[in-house]
Amino acid sequence: MIVALLIPLFIVAGLSLYRYLATKQSAHTLWRSSLAIGTIVGTSRAALVCVGWLCVEHTSGALQIPGFALAMLAFPEALALNTRRPGPAPLSLYLTLAGVLIVSTVLLVHAVALAVQMAHSDDA
Repeated sequence: MIVALLIPLFIVAGLSLYRYLATKQSAHTLWRSSLAIGTIVGTSRAALVCVGWLCVEHTSGALQIPGFALAMLAFPEALALNTRRPGPAPLSLYLTLAGVLIVSTVLLVHAVALAVQMAHSDDA
């Protein structure tokens, strides 16, 4: 059920980002906007994931449900990290996860900006 909702949401978000970046006139503003958007979204995503991860590990009961929902924002990137451990997560895991999330989000937004720039160069 959730996947059926998330796939159209990601498609709409990607198309909206493409249309927004396509309105940029110069390449400089295109790349500056894509860096700003990627950094803001990546930092927000990293903060929410770290709060969710912390909530799942240090709480019990009803507070774990929103913690799991927030921690799921890191699924594609968190799979690359070896997070199996007997105790609570060390601070280095949170810092690594936040860094990976920020960088991957910036790269994804830059990929959309590259597609916009290639489309603009084909039109010219």
